[in-house]
Amino acid sequence: MINFKVDESKCVNCGLCSSDCPTLIISNKTEFPTILEGKEENCLKCQHCLAICPYGAISIWDKEPENSIPVTSKIPAFSEMEALVKTRRSIRQFLQDEINPADIHNLISIASYAPTARNDNSVRFTVVDNRKDMSKLRDLVYNHIKIAFEDNRISPSKLYYNNFRNLWETKQIDVIFRDAPHLLITSTPKDCAAPQTDACIAMSYFELLANSNGIGSLWDGFAKTVFQEIVPELKDIIGIPVNHEVAAVLVFGKAKFKYARSIQNDNPEIKTVNFNK
Repeated sequence: MINFKVDESKCVNCGLCSSDCPTLIISNKTEFPTILEGKEENCLKCQHCLAICPYGAISIWDKEPENSIPVTSKIPAFSEMEALVKTRRSIRQFLQDEINPADIHNLISIASYAPTARNDNSVRFTVVDNRKDMSKLRDLVYNHIKIAFEDNRISPSKLYYNNFRNLWETKQIDVIFRDAPHLLITSTPKDCAAPQTDACIAMSYFELLANSNGIGSLWDGFAKTVFQEIVPELKDIIGIPVNHEVAAVLVFGKAKFKYARSIQNDNPEIKTVNFNK
C-alpha cells in the first residue's frame, strides 16, 4: 500500500499533485485528491506529489512533508558549483587518516538521492569505512589474483594484474587501490532499467559530495575489473548479490597533496542540432 494521505485542513485542491504525477494516477475530480481505483501499483515512488504541494498537505509511502527539506533552503550558487566541478582532481596518493564512518555513511545517504531509471532506486552501496577492513580486503584481492593466475583463469589481456600482485608482495606497492583507506562500490541488479547508468550517477553524486567535504577520490577502473572480471567470486565474499553488476568503484580518503588551482580543459566537442541549415 502506498498510503497516500491528504491533510484536508491544508489542501486547497489546486491540482498540482495530479498534474505532476508521472503515471497520472492521482485524481482531483473529487473534493480532495485521491488515487484512481486500481492504480496504486503504477506508483513510481517518486514522491513528486509530496514535493510539489505548496501547502504540505500530501504524504505518501509513510513520508511526511515536515520531514523534507524546503526548497527555500540555501543551495550552492552557480559559481560555487562551477568551482567544485572544475577543481575536482583524481587523487592517487592518500594520507592514512581515516574518515569518520558516520560521515561516510551520511555522504552515501545523500548520494542515494541520485536519479535512477524508472525510479528503481536499486543502487547498492558497498563501503569499506575503516583502514583495518580495507587492509583485509587488499590482501584478499591480491591473494585471489594469485590463485586465479595459478589456475589459468586470467585472460591473456589481463595478465598484467599478476604483475600488480607481484609488486604488492615484493615491494608493498599497491597499484590497484593506491593505498587508499576507504573504498566504495556501486552495483545494481542486472535486470534493472539502466544498471550501469544508475550506479555511475550515484557514484558521481558521492564523489562531488566527498570533494565538497575535503575528501579526495579516484574512480578505480582496476578494482572494478578485479571484482567484475578477474576474481568475481569476491563479490559474494564482500556481500554483493550474485545478480548484481559492479558499475563503479571509488577509492577515497584525505589527499596527500593539495592542488592550488583548477586545470584548463580544451573546448569540449559540442554539436548543436539545427534543422534550419
